[in-house]
Amino acid sequence: MAFQILKAPLNQFVDQLFLVLINGGIVLGVFVIILVNSKGGRKTRANMFLSILIAALTFSVFHLRYAGEVITHFSFKAYTLGDPTFLLIGPLLWFYVIELSGGRVKFSAATLVHFIPFFIIVFCSLSFRSFLKDTLITRLLDSHPRLPFTIFWMVMVVQFSAYQLLIHRKWREYQQLIRQEVSNTEDINISWVRFFTGVFLIINLSFFLSLFAVIHLHVINLVWKSVGVILSLSIFALGYKGILQKEILFPDIPVTLASAEPSAPRESEPKPDSALIEKLQQYMKNEKPFLDPELSLSTLAKAMGLNRNQLSQLINNGLGENFYDFINKYRVEEVKRLMVDPQKQNYNLLGMALEAGFKSKSTFNLIFKRFTGLTPTEYRKNIQS
Repeated sequence: MAFQILKAPLNQFVDQLFLVLINGGIVLGVFVIILVNSKGGRKTRANMFLSILIAALTFSVFHLRYAGEVITHFSFKAYTLGDPTFLLIGPLLWFYVIELSGGRVKFSAATLVHFIPFFIIVFCSLSFRSFLKDTLITRLLDSHPRLPFTIFWMVMVVQFSAYQLLIHRKWREYQQLIRQEVSNTEDINISWVRFFTGVFLIINLSFFLSLFAVIHLHVINLVWKSVGVILSLSIFALGYKGILQKEILFPDIPVTLASAEPSAPRESEPKPDSALIEKLQQYMKNEKPFLDPELSLSTLAKAMGLNRNQLSQLINNGLGENFYDFINKYRVEEVKRLMVDPQKQNYNLLGMALEAGFKSKSTFNLIFKRFTGLTPTEYRKNIQS
């Protein structure tokens, strides 16, 4: 008896908390969409897709909370298979990542293919209670009430997992691509992408747990509420991070994914001119362009009177390195020279790193150890001893 008395207020508290989180997520989602598209916001295609993605999340939460109450007032009856708006999240996330990494999403028949699962669920929901009623399919679904939800959550898990894998591969390719163009990556904000993909990994885990709960537990209503809370919290997280984010887009990098990694020259390709390789090495030694922390492949090619494809081929095929490693190897050598320079003995390690062209202590420490096998402090102590 006492347990029942305590259980009622607890249930009321949980219901109220659910409503607060759901409605809060809807309000914040609308606010972030308006903020991203305001006059002060940066008008980019990636930010446009970000606002569309947040709009889809917001609509999913709104649909989850209010669709049941609204649909019951219509004479038209829908068959409850699952919330089809969930199936929009994965494709829109993929489009956003494409735009974020310098690609272009073209509206074509191939683009619409991504939304086929959404259209199928909508079609089935609208048709099973109308012209497809009393068929073998509907009789099967009616005799197994949990079967529609099981199928729906299986589709969700498979779809979202597929997009997660695509995004992970795209991100790895872009990281390689970055190293072909820039010598410092500090200005390329990857923390946003990591945070972003982390949020959607949590959403995917919630979908997987929902599938498990639908199959093994009798808590379908709790499943919908839990997913609604997860999506609302995701809107809170993305809204907070997105508002504080100074720079969401990466700089434009005019190279293709095919050139992301250095590769051995093919037999049909001419080998890089040894004279040009010598010219490049002499230029690096005499002019020291690596001292410029903003040095990129394009700026170095222009300074040497080459086109960027020529320079990229020299570094990749001629020296077997990517641009990032090629430049930072010279910076490491410059720091090693400064360590033994009598006029620079009053410099601390960070001062030497900055003078050599590095932009942060963390990157300097990481690269220095990768090329020397020792930390800068260890290397300096060995020299002094």
